[in-house]
Amino acid sequence: MESQSATARENLGFFLRKGLHAAADFVFIFNGETNASRLVPDAPNIEIVERSNTCFDLGAYGEVLRKDDLWTRYKRFVLLNASIRGPFLPTWSSSCWSDLFLDRLTAKKKLIGMTLNCQPRMHIQSMILATDKIGMHNLLDPALAASASVADQFGTADDPVGLSGCYSGWNAAVHAEVGTTSLITSAGYEVDALMTALHSERSAEEYCKAHPDSGDLLWDKRYFGGNIHPYETVFAKTNRNVDKEFMAALTEFHLRSEITSYTACSS
Repeated sequence: MESQSATARENLGFFLRKGLHAAADFVFIFNGETNASRLVPDAPNIEIVERSNTCFDLGAYGEVLRKDDLWTRYKRFVLLNASIRGPFLPTWSSSCWSDLFLDRLTAKKKLIGMTLNCQPRMHIQSMILATDKIGMHNLLDPALAASASVADQFGTADDPVGLSGCYSGWNAAVHAEVGTTSLITSAGYEVDALMTALHSERSAEEYCKAHPDSGDLLWDKRYFGGNIHPYETVFAKTNRNVDKEFMAALTEFHLRSEITSYTACSS
């Protein structure tokens, strides 16, 4: 997470207050010069990794997970970056936010996110991704990354996708994000997202057939004439200047609440 921007730093602070719990290990990745790591509490289930600001989000995830085979110690994973704020759950919900993503993983579904983008082709947007050991193996495998890559306006079929590469530019990073879903589907698995609109169809593929022009729905008024409420997706994209006054109020409401994930997420 790059926490130099005020918004990213605020997102980090919110997550530390409302997202941490004792039922999982948390690894915070700080890219480049920042003192934001000082905000992270010291706890047995929390680790801090400070690294140079290279490779973009997906490449940084891959580098950290591969080091000392860290990823092999776990069965399930949630990856999220500093562009989103959350978790946001209504007061009547007793759900654990991480379970809302992880519990959607099945023998067939191996990649879960908050939103689906059909442009330039179907893919789960990468601001938050949940997967299991099978899915993570595919995302980290450089051989699969080459075979599943598809040419688009962001890269060629020879460019890596998923978490196996170190991406040097924005186009390469977007190509890797779009191709992450291909790594899962080319292996015969399915993807899913929390957004309600997706579940008006029987699958992600059927949704994109029904809504081929459905792109990045997190821009202002791009979600079928409105904006996605954080209670629909658990997290909110906060670097788009969307509903700024509302987001500030919702953030304050939740920060003033005594509810935390330590209560909802039992160890």
